[in-house]
Amino acid sequence: MAFILIVEDDPEISALMALTLRTESHTVMQARDGAQALQMIEDRAPDLILLDVMMPRMSGHEVARQLQNNPATAHIPIIFVTANSTMEDRVMGLDMAVDYICKPFAAPELMARVRAALRMRKLQDQLRDSNEELAKLATTDPLTNLCNRRAFDSELESELQRARRFGHPLTVVMCDLDRFKSVNDTWGHAQGDVVLQAFARELEQSSRRIDTVARLGGEEFGLILPAAGGDGALTFAEKLRHSVEEMEIPCRNLEGEEVAPLGITVSIGVAVAARVEGSEEHISELASELVQTADRLLYQAKETGRNRVASQILETLSVAG
Repeated sequence: MAFILIVEDDPEISALMALTLRTESHTVMQARDGAQALQMIEDRAPDLILLDVMMPRMSGHEVARQLQNNPATAHIPIIFVTANSTMEDRVMGLDMAVDYICKPFAAPELMARVRAALRMRKLQDQLRDSNEELAKLATTDPLTNLCNRRAFDSELESELQRARRFGHPLTVVMCDLDRFKSVNDTWGHAQGDVVLQAFARELEQSSRRIDTVARLGGEEFGLILPAAGGDGALTFAEKLRHSVEEMEIPCRNLEGEEVAPLGITVSIGVAVAARVEGSEEHISELASELVQTADRLLYQAKETGRNRVASQILETLSVAG
């Protein structure tokens, strides 16, 4: 059942509509004018509004415009209720409402139009939810629920623009689990997934709310640390390396039997842009340079023994030439 707001200055008509709606178990609220209606909607958004057009001080059209201009209420369907039934009035009304009902009206007609509007609202909500889910899938790694590479690249360009505009430093951290292939080979890919998920949770717990944490592919992960300079970034990376080294991850063998917990280590590359320079059209190039620097440092950490951090501070990140 739905929550429906009736906005009608005639108390008899308002009472009749409310009685009719309640026969189908809808929750009904009643407002006597536009100002009261807007206050009620601010307190609780209804599923549908039955809105009288001709009201003193503020017409139904004025109320509808205010609702449409507010992103929080623009999606609420409106059925205009009016004694005016000219074509001009209907056309103007349907620019802002999903339907139009003329006074006097019969109860069956009112209920039929309400049912149709609520069906439309339900379909629109389902479509919006589906679109939001698709958008999430397009930018989320399904195994870890972290950002994926597409979201990471997009966020990095946005953060570079902010760093350039406000003169803040920006750090990119690349992480790669050491000898991860042996986990899959020894314990199976299901156990490998458990390790990746545990590491992803550790990254989220170690990072700030403003940081971006992403799985870039396989066992490689990336972080974007806004306004993090050299000392802060290096401290973060060392704390992360140490906390990962102390992790004990539940483990099952290929037969599904529980065995001793697994320990893992991580190699980390930290690239700090102390200052970002360049025009907006070069942002993607700057992003690529910062990521490549962090990648190079990551492999340096791997080649010099694993389970360590390699870092570099770029005093100025800019486009060469």
